[in-house]
Amino acid sequence: MGRRRGRVRPRRRGGSFIKIFFTLILILAIGGIVWFLLASKQLEKVPPQILVNNTVYTNLKKPIKVDFKDNVAVKSVDVFVVDGSGKKVAILSQTFPLLKQTNSVNITIPPKFKNAKKLIIEARDNSRWNFLQGNKSVKEVNLIIDNTPPQISVLAFSQYVLKGGSALVIFRVSDYGLKKLYIDARNGNKFSVTKYRKNGVFASLIAWKFNKDSFNPMIVAKDLAGNEAKYTIDFRKIQKNYRTSKIRATDRFINGKISDLISMDSDYSNIKEPLKKFKAVNELMRKKNEDYIHKMSSKVTPINGKWDIKPFYPLKNAKRVANFGDHRYYYYKNPDKIISESYHLGLDLASVMHGNIVASNDGVVVSTKFNGIYGNMPLIDHGFGLYTLYGHCSKILVKEGERVHAGQVIAHTGMTGLALGDHLHFGIIVQGIEVNPYEWMDKKWIKEHINDIFSKADKILGYN
Repeated sequence: MGRRRGRVRPRRRGGSFIKIFFTLILILAIGGIVWFLLASKQLEKVPPQILVNNTVYTNLKKPIKVDFKDNVAVKSVDVFVVDGSGKKVAILSQTFPLLKQTNSVNITIPPKFKNAKKLIIEARDNSRWNFLQGNKSVKEVNLIIDNTPPQISVLAFSQYVLKGGSALVIFRVSDYGLKKLYIDARNGNKFSVTKYRKNGVFASLIAWKFNKDSFNPMIVAKDLAGNEAKYTIDFRKIQKNYRTSKIRATDRFINGKISDLISMDSDYSNIKEPLKKFKAVNELMRKKNEDYIHKMSSKVTPINGKWDIKPFYPLKNAKRVANFGDHRYYYYKNPDKIISESYHLGLDLASVMHGNIVASNDGVVVSTKFNGIYGNMPLIDHGFGLYTLYGHCSKILVKEGERVHAGQVIAHTGMTGLALGDHLHFGIIVQGIEVNPYEWMDKKWIKEHINDIFSKADKILGYN
């Protein structure tokens, strides 16, 4: 008998399907894990940023600050210096215990590397990418070591400065890496400087504020390496006592002008008590208005070549009715009961009603707004930090941004703002500080304290 063939069992389709199903599940799971790892912050591939200029200056005293930024966390920093022979030497290695997206280090160059020309900065993040080493950034920085402070020499300056007055100084600074340059009056006021004629030569109009007792202007120059130089300008200083006066605040004045101004400004319109109204206008509103003036007149517009200024004569046949610098004390009914005080920061001039106000020098109108106690008030920039202000105008004939010319009628006198009669409040401002207008209305003063100073500097610089 032949071999008996066994029965061939049919394959179970269900078992094959299950295997395929589980295989797909395994593939998807592995793919998901791989995707998760690749997408996770632990395996991110974005290197950290090294935030420092391509060229840095140092005097070997002041540390060089370098900032670092990463999308997850900065882990460590290494800094190398390339010495004069081209050898790379480590000077800093730091690991950050707190893992943050931003961090910084202060790099101090050892004195023995005073001839070094380059820094190499390396930063790593906290990623597990690159076989757990993390992402790495490298930046080479040119290094300029400078131990010499700027050299300052004064070329010419005004003969003297009157308390409340103005002065001019022209000077030279020798340094190829200046960072800051200004004049410090050492009484809370600082002044910007502008380039004049040649590279390294600077000029500035400065002012001795009328209610500041001290005034000791000093040129301050700081370079990019951290070196600093100071030079005190030896002005002859002339003290001046400004007038004080007592003025009665009447009910008519409070219920009239004061109440009108209060109602026009939402900051104070809820004040109802008469004496509080007066104090709010005379002190709070005044300060607000003066702050605006100071802000708008603080910019120093550079001068091209020689700056030529003529005496200011804004109102023909005008009579002076109030002085600059007056310290006014206001009382109500009883002269011994002072309710408020203020300073008068301009010169009040009166002629005919709605008289023509003339621009005595070229300039650019920087404001024509209604400015509280000053009323309608054109403000003109004459360059070099010198501004003129015209308060209480009945009508303004120029627009903001317009260039005006000497002899041009810019407005008419009036009694807008805190004015009881038709007049012009004329102010002169140097870099945001009100100064005595009489100087700038005096041809002799302008010649001796401004024009002659420019001429003297120009002669030294070889221009005449």
